[in-house]
This record gives sequence, structure tokens and C-alpha cells, in this order.
Amino acid sequence: MEDLWRILEEGDEIPSKSVMFTIDDGFYDHHDVAASIFDDFGFPLNFFVITGLLDRELWPWDDQINYALHHASIPNADIQLPSGEMYSVNLMAGTLRQSARGLRNALKAERQEYIYDWLRAELYQKLDVEFPADIPQEYRPMSWDDARSLRARGHGVYPHTCSHRILSTLSTQAKHHEINTSLSRAKSELGYLPDVFAYPTGRLSDYDSVDIEELKKAGFKMAFNTVSNYVRRGQSQYELSRFSVPEDTAKFLQIVNRFEALNDWRAHHSPLAVNSFPAR
Repeated sequence: MEDLWRILEEGDEIPSKSVMFTIDDGFYDHHDVAASIFDDFGFPLNFFVITGLLDRELWPWDDQINYALHHASIPNADIQLPSGEMYSVNLMAGTLRQSARGLRNALKAERQEYIYDWLRAELYQKLDVEFPADIPQEYRPMSWDDARSLRARGHGVYPHTCSHRILSTLSTQAKHHEINTSLSRAKSELGYLPDVFAYPTGRLSDYDSVDIEELKKAGFKMAFNTVSNYVRRGQSQYELSRFSVPEDTAKFLQIVNRFEALNDWRAHHSPLAVNSFPAR
């Protein structure tokens, strides 16, 4: 991450065959599995952690959608979204994955100020699912000790908000809390200033200019979204792109070998930049 900062801020040369890897949220297997694999190859991995998850105060709302649908006692239900609009869940109409994706997408467009209260009072009730007394085993987080171990082994650890709520759906006060409190918690636990940020879900519609100003005021120097593209000199350091790692190996090779840049050039008929590298 510091190499990237020097490239963007100070104009350092991009080393040949440069790729940077990140992983979001902070679940236990990110530490137990992913970090161990990167350790074996001697590569750093950059972790963006939900501080409320590591504090065991919550587990992400989008994962709670998966849990609730998976444990539903009834096949269909009419759910009242936070806006008051009705949404029909029909687990017989498609796969569980499709149902979860549809409901998550609907909630991404909703105000998320009180989404965790809504989950417990509306979604779990309508699906006749008992709200877990503790974070379920499959969604358990890494610990702060794990995060400190990652740092000691050369990996990066940075904040990803407190609760994973989409920033563009929140009030100015809630935005301030998510950004500043997550930074404060990570700094307190890790013993350094983790001044890089990743937006929850990370689409262009998921953050706005107010969020960027809050990041600047808080002392962050870079922030990542999830727009599939290469990091390039000259772009906003608060809107750095990342590719999702594809399941298909050929697609992965296409990304890291920059053939995706050629596809982008073909689509937009613009000059092909060569001073860029992928991050994910």
C-alpha cells in the first residue's frame, strides 16, 4: 500500500509486473486461510476490516440476508422495506442465491440508517427465523489479535467502516461516525494510523462527495471502490479502482496481464495507458 502511495503521490516508477491484492470485511477465514496462503508465497495482502465486526458488535447486513433466507421456515413472504415499499420474497421461484441477491440489491437502494433494527424487527420476523444470540460460526470475525498478527507479518490492515452500511444512504452525522469511529478503533487496536479506506459495496452510487470530504478531514490519504478498472496516475486517490478476483483462471490472467485495458481501449477508442496496474 505504501508503494502505491509513493507511485500516486510522489511519482515513483511502477515496478514491472505490479499487482496489489486486497480483501474486505475481516472474517476469521480471511486470517486463517487467505493470509496463510499469501504468507506461503511471501506476498502481502491488504485487509479492509469492519471494526464493528471485529468488536463482535454486529455481522454485516448483507450476510444476514443470506442467513435469514437460508433458515427461513416459510417459502415466501411479503417484506416491508425500510422505505415502506413492499417486497415479495419467494424462495420457490429461483435459487437461494438469486433470492438473496435480489433482496440485497433492493436494500442497497434504501436508506440504511436503521437497517440492523429493520433486519431484526421485519426480515427475521416475516421469515419466521430466530435472531441469533451471537454471530453464527460461519460468519465469525477474526480477532484484533489476528489483525495485529497480520500487521506483524507484513500485511496491511485498514478500516472498512464500523457497520458496512452504504455511506451514500446515510445522514451526514452517520457518515461521520462510520468513517471516524472506524479509523479511531483501528488506530487504537493496531497502534498506527491506518489511513486507507474501502467503501462498503463500493459502486459509484455507494459514496458521494460528502463522504470523500469526510475521509480527507479524518486524515485518510487513499480510498478504494469496487469499479473494475486499473489504478492509474492522475485519478482521484479517493476513488481507486479494484477488480474482483474472478473464479475463472483465464479471466484472472487476462486482468493481471492487462488485456482488460485493451478491451477498455477498444470500447472507448481512447489511447491505451501503460502506467497502471491492477489492485484487488
